[in-house]
Amino acid sequence: MITGGKILSASAERFKDGQVKGLSVHMDIGKLEEDEKNLKVTYTCTFKYDEGIAEIVVKGELFALEDVDRRKKVLDDWKKNKLLTSDFAEEVLTAINYASASTGTLLAYSVGLGAPLNVPRARVEEAPKDKKPSKAG
Repeated sequence: MITGGKILSASAERFKDGQVKGLSVHMDIGKLEEDEKNLKVTYTCTFKYDEGIAEIVVKGELFALEDVDRRKKVLDDWKKNKLLTSDFAEEVLTAINYASASTGTLLAYSVGLGAPLNVPRARVEEAPKDKKPSKAG
């Protein structure tokens, strides 16, 4: 369960004027660490406005309180594959999106852009074993 978080840094840069034709969102989980009874997730979320118009970057940390068994499973999967378990990934991606889009809205306004999208709750499913995962993003 996500119990809190904080923004470590945020920046917005407008490169040129023009009409925005789209927006791409990239969320990167940099680190997953254990901190007493919490899991600490360090992330970077980047919003790129298409046609090279602008970029917003938000870096932060999330804290999750988990029972011992779930904490161990999440940490083991991360150490082995650099992947989050599906259920934990849903919580983390939703929290990152909310925090980054909220912060990004203020930054976008400051450089004369529309707010980045706050997408609905993330849903993560395991890929079928017989198919290769797609290379998104």
